[in-house]
Amino acid sequence: KISMISLSSASWKIEQIEAVLFDKDGTLIDSHVYWGRIIEKRSRALIKAFKLKDEMHPALCKKMGFLLEKRMLLPEGPIALVGREKVIEILVNFLVEQGVSVAFPEIDKLFIEVRSDFLKEISAYIRILPGAEEFLKKIKDKKIKTAVVTADSIKNTREIIRLLNIDKYFDLLLCREETPLPKISGKPALIALERLDIEPAGAIAIGDSPMDITMAKQAHLKAAVAVALGQVSFEELKKETAYVVNGYNELSV
Repeated sequence: KISMISLSSASWKIEQIEAVLFDKDGTLIDSHVYWGRIIEKRSRALIKAFKLKDEMHPALCKKMGFLLEKRMLLPEGPIALVGREKVIEILVNFLVEQGVSVAFPEIDKLFIEVRSDFLKEISAYIRILPGAEEFLKKIKDKKIKTAVVTADSIKNTREIIRLLNIDKYFDLLLCREETPLPKISGKPALIALERLDIEPAGAIAIGDSPMDITMAKQAHLKAAVAVALGQVSFEELKKETAYVVNGYNELSV
């Protein structure tokens, strides 16, 4: 017998949920702290690799979507809202405009090196969002199937989930290595559900960005629930889905 739950807020209710697919950054962990540090490291690495002026640091961070003075991700991204390929493309165009001769593979390689280096200090920049663990425990106690569906690498994702000690709450981690198409195609959700042996109509996705909502729609899931804990506001998320909350404390299982 398949276990089911209903999920509600003060203004809506979704019934007969058999599985929940979670985004990671901005949904389970604080993306401002996490991505802010990665962006700063990427910017410093770009300055060193291409012998740029130090004064370019704030502009490079902003191009990737991080406002240094406020220590916050920009609502418009691009970081955490589009794939890394698009971020690299934006950087290549920006640097070429500045008269710097650079190609996609060079920045791609640099990003990989930065990510590898970041893993040494990752524990200092991982913070679980308020109420996330309590919510995970609640739905796992009801024997609901769960997965993390992320565009991040399996190595990073495993390490983050392990450091937060929340691996026990997930049946599956589906990362970018196993998804041939981006989230917006809906394919990652479908792959995860196939492995969980759950039909799309019995599953919901929980995320913090329009990309997560699009994934749910493209995969024909029961619903997309948005938590306004990342860089996209409640108002903007409300344009994409009827199921929006400001935080996990507004959800009842």
